[in-house]
Amino acid sequence: MTRYSAPHRSNGFSLLEVMVALAILGLAVVAIFQLFSINLRSTQKAEDYTKAIFYARSMMDEAYSFVDPSDESASEEYEERYTAKRDVSVKSESDDGNVKVYEIAVTVTWPPSGSFSMKELRTVYVSKE
Repeated sequence: MTRYSAPHRSNGFSLLEVMVALAILGLAVVAIFQLFSINLRSTQKAEDYTKAIFYARSMMDEAYSFVDPSDESASEEYEERYTAKRDVSVKSESDDGNVKVYEIAVTVTWPPSGSFSMKELRTVYVSKE
């Protein structure tokens, strides 16, 4: 009588199973690192826009502090990275010259190609006594 032996079952993993598991793990790690990279870029972009808004608002408030902002065009550099430029122009003027409406435009740029602009109107009344 011949003995029939059942196939011997191993308790470990085969080399193929280990390689497939490592490939899946590698793909998951690469995907996670890409998500972190995208998140870091988005955070930097949000920080750039926040700073640009802050610098633009600062230059705009400075223009509002002058009694007559007609000659207050200026350019400033912040943190050696952001460049803010303020342009002031007269949009309209009353017939007697007592009331003027100014347009104040501020543009902030930063490398490589970031840009933020804001425009506001300011009315100035000058009494000539």
